[in-house]
Parts: sequence; C-alpha cells; structure tokens
Amino acid sequence: MHVTLHLTSGCNFDCAYCYSPPRVRHDMDSDTLRQAIEYVARTFPPNTGLIYFGGEPLLRKDLIQQGVAQVEGIQKENGWYAHHKLTTNGTLLDESFVAWAREHRVEIALSLDGVKSAHDKFRRFKSGDPSFDVLQPKIDLLLASQPYAKALMTVGPATLDHYTDSFAWLVERGFRYVVASLDYSGDWTDADVARLEKQYHKIAKLYERYIREERKFYFSPFEMKLATHIKQDRIACYQCHLGKRQVSISPQGDIYPCSQFVKDGVSNTDWRIGNVLEGIDAAVQERLYLQSREAEKACLSCVYHPRCNNKCACQNWHLTGTVNGISPKLCECERVLFPIVDELGAKLFEESRAMFVQKHYNSVYPILSMMEDRM
Repeated sequence: MHVTLHLTSGCNFDCAYCYSPPRVRHDMDSDTLRQAIEYVARTFPPNTGLIYFGGEPLLRKDLIQQGVAQVEGIQKENGWYAHHKLTTNGTLLDESFVAWAREHRVEIALSLDGVKSAHDKFRRFKSGDPSFDVLQPKIDLLLASQPYAKALMTVGPATLDHYTDSFAWLVERGFRYVVASLDYSGDWTDADVARLEKQYHKIAKLYERYIREERKFYFSPFEMKLATHIKQDRIACYQCHLGKRQVSISPQGDIYPCSQFVKDGVSNTDWRIGNVLEGIDAAVQERLYLQSREAEKACLSCVYHPRCNNKCACQNWHLTGTVNGISPKLCECERVLFPIVDELGAKLFEESRAMFVQKHYNSVYPILSMMEDRM
C-alpha cells in the first residue's frame, strides 16, 4: 500500500510537465498532517509507503520531518511502521537534509531528464533560468548518501531525440535506477512515434552493451516489458488498482484515488473518495475501481493486452477524459516497444549473458547484489 501526502501545491519550477499548475499555493498544515498519519496508521498495514509530494515537497521540509518523527513515535508505541519516500526536483537539497534523510531512511528520487539540452527544455525556475547546472552538486551529494537513488526521466516529443543520450548520461553519472516515462499529453504525431521507435532501437543496443559489460542497472520501461515476456503466464504489466493499492491525501486532508486527481486539492473534488477524519467512502471507492478496470473491447483482442501500459486510470483520465478510455497515442507508443524488447530478451537469453540471467531469472538477485555492493 502507498499513500501520497500532498504537502504543498507550490513549486519553485515553472514546469511544462505539470498538467494544471495551481494559481494559488495550498500547503498542508501541521494538524492536517498529524491527522493524516494517524488515519493511515490505524487503517493500513505496517510497512505502508508514505510518499511526500508536491508541487515541490522540499518547500516544506518541516512537514516531512514532522511526518517521519510521528511515524517513529507510533512505531515505538505500538509497532506500526512505514517506509518513507519523496520525489523532488533536487534544487533545494542540502547536506543537512540529505544527512537527515539517510539517518531516518527516507528514500529520495530526483526528477531529472538527462542531458542538459533535454533537462533544461522544461525544468526551469519560475524566473526562466535553467536548472541543470544547479543540480550537478546536488546529484553528487545525493548519490554519495543514497547510491540507489532513482532518476525519474520524462520524455516528450520536444526531447525525444535526446532519449538514448539522456539514459546513457544518467547511467554514466552514477544512477543505477532510471525510470523513464513518456509525456503522453504532448502533441505526438506519427513522425514522433517513428522517432521514438528509432530511439528504442538505440537504447536496446546500449542496454545490450551494459549487460555485456556486467553493469548493475535498472531501466524502465525495458525491465518491466522483459519481465512480462519472460513470465507471460505469471505477470502482467503494472496494474493501477485505482484507490485500492494507493491513495492520495490533499493539503486539506481530503482523500483521492491517485495523486494526479488531487491537483491543488480544492478544484477537482468530484474525484474525492473521503477525508482523514471520516475515512474512505467504500462505495465510491469500489465504483471508481470497477470503472477503471473496464478495458475497451479492442484491447482484449490485442496480442499485447496483458503486457500493455494501458491500465493507469489517472493517465487515461488526463488523455481521454475517462478512467477506462485508452489513448491511441499510448497504444501506438506501446506497440513499437514490444518487438524491440522481446528481440533483445531472446538474444540475451540465447547467449546466456550472466547479468541478464541473474536480473530476470534469479528472484534473490536484488538482495545478493546489494549485499555484494556493501562488502
């Protein structure tokens, strides 16, 4: 279970990837955060993930530290515990906060789009100044403390030609976990999809090279697609489970089925399913969940349907206006990826590449790898 706590709708960036940046900043207050964590602790199982979110969550470092301290107090009192994560643009990271995060086991992920020309295209301060150069010492600081920190890369039509170079740059920069997401809200054309296919072919060659060199790395979307190819009878692509396996709490304490429905917390209340004082309305939660699981009939006959990334309800909502409508753009982008990844997987398996076999056929590899790194 994951619970996203929206600490603020404010941000120090003017980022084109925000679907609807709020005109007025709304911050969660200390009492609402306390009530939210009390609700989570009495409602959800131990080891629930608490994700501190924005806007830019590091604008409210005080609330992050309050939340972690409260959970630690609850753990001492009755044994309930949670694990903590946050996603940040990184510009507000400093030595003090990074040291505190390491001490309290708060995982930090960076929104980082790769090479300078790609990152600075959209990741700019409100003044219009680019952020890439500002981030460089912050990256060193974070990776020195959290060597497994994730880089979260967003790729759209305007940055598409940098996709392979950006992935390579992130790996060379020291990131072992790179999660790339396509900005489907961009103005994708057929020509853009063809460009994307070329980039995937280049990335496949780079992925193969890294495997041959026995590098330790994780790259999404390739890893998940490889997994669905290898274990077709046991695994499907990521299932959203709208409002079931994750919920989001707005700055006002209202509960939503997913973080992207929250917006500023006050202008999208049609998607609210409860609040931290009264809990979740189970009937509303179930109705939205069942609605999100209704796949279009055309998808059921598609050979890639069980493996396709067409199950993200909030993404479907942004692209089609419904939680169960499939965007043609998403479909086209997914279709070009599968044959490339499947061919790559078949080749690496046939060659019995040790790193590939370990990653995808040894269930305890992540634990063994981490133990090896710490020796």
